[in-house]
Formats: sequence, structure tokens, C-alpha cells
Amino acid sequence: ISFPKQWYQRRVRVRKEIHSRGEFYFFCGLEECIRHIMNVKFSASDIEYLRTILPADVHEGFIEYLLSLDGSDITVHAIPEGTIVFPREPLITVEGPLAKLQIIETTLLNLVNFASLVATKCC
Repeated sequence: ISFPKQWYQRRVRVRKEIHSRGEFYFFCGLEECIRHIMNVKFSASDIEYLRTILPADVHEGFIEYLLSLDGSDITVHAIPEGTIVFPREPLITVEGPLAKLQIIETTLLNLVNFASLVATKCC
């Protein structure tokens, strides 16, 4: 399996909003998101595990790409943590290479959703 080079290099923007019927939320989780982006990487044991579950014909360039992955070319724009926000209001925008954002997106969504939910329910 081969992955097109443009998948590795194409830059995109991902925007997170809260989609709910609630009246307001406290935006939280930004610090954790930034920490995750700064520390994202695949260890040798991660790669070893991936080799056992990926098809045998995965292009070696993809594995090398994963080994070189870091968050140095990802940009984050966000409202201040602890800000009161309303549904469908942009909270955080992350820009960077498509491949990297696809790899970290689920983690970022969970970090923001959980922290914001807990902070809002505490009020």
C-alpha cells in the first residue's frame, strides 16, 4: 500500500466547535492539546506494533514518515482557556499538514470535549 506524497504535505485547517443544545460552556483543555502537539511522536515500540497490524505491503516511506512525526509545523489558534462559549462558536483552530492533523485530531477532540464538559457541569 502506498500513500500519495500530497497526503503527507498538504496543509489544512481544522476548526472545533461545540455542537449541542446547551446554553453555554467553559472552554477547557487547551493546555493539554498544546502539550500533546508538542510531544506527539511514535516510539520504536509503536512502530513495531503498527507493523504487526498494517498490511505487509505498506510503503516503507509511510513508516519513516511516522518515525519522523512531530508537531513542529502545527499552528494552534484558540480562544483563552476558561472562556464562556456558546454552541457553534469556534473554540480552537489547528493548521498543519493533513496527515499530521488526521493522526492527532481524535485526541485533540477528546481533550477539549472532556475538559469542557467537566468544567461546565461543575458550575
